[in-house]
Amino acid sequence: MSTTSEIPERDPHRSFLDRFYGTAHDATRRYHLFGRDRVLRDLARQRWRTLVEAGCGTGRNLGVLHALKPARRYAGVEPSAPMRARALEQAPFARIVDALAEDAPYLALAGGPPDRILFSYSLSMIGDPDQALAHARMSVGERGQIVVVDFGDLGNIPRAFRRAFVRWLDAFHVCPLPASLFARHDARLTPGPGGYYRVATIPPIRQPFTDA
Repeated sequence: MSTTSEIPERDPHRSFLDRFYGTAHDATRRYHLFGRDRVLRDLARQRWRTLVEAGCGTGRNLGVLHALKPARRYAGVEPSAPMRARALEQAPFARIVDALAEDAPYLALAGGPPDRILFSYSLSMIGDPDQALAHARMSVGERGQIVVVDFGDLGNIPRAFRRAFVRWLDAFHVCPLPASLFARHDARLTPGPGGYYRVATIPPIRQPFTDA
């Protein structure tokens, strides 16, 4: 499991998460994280046994999934101490550890390759989203999937609002991800209304990931 001493260059980001995302996380983010409940309902209709959420925050999504599919194995990774403490309260059924998505111990958490790895509005906050996806693809089960829901390109949203919204996201260390990142990882993309969000379904890879 990763520790802050092993990744000193990311300490400022952990500190930011600790300062800005605590118990108010669910209350403040529910109004702009569109599409995530749709993804959770879709996951609940699928057949899988183990799911790990990368950047599980306060455990809200794990709680929703557990209510829909209680006889499954759940885990989460979360580098923010306040959010992790809240997640342990909200999702006592899940194993939740301090780790970064770039090198999270998915296999240990799931007791083997997980069937699903979920990124719900977390990939756009991760320091190296490309490496995070590569690591997830190497870790997920042979017939598994990585599922991402996150901000889209906002392409059909009025320009003035888009500029203001991107500035606001930047204040929270959130960077909407380009479609090229998902293309690189063989993702099947489903856009949300106005390009506000996108859902990506990404297959596993069975060989070491290298730069193209």
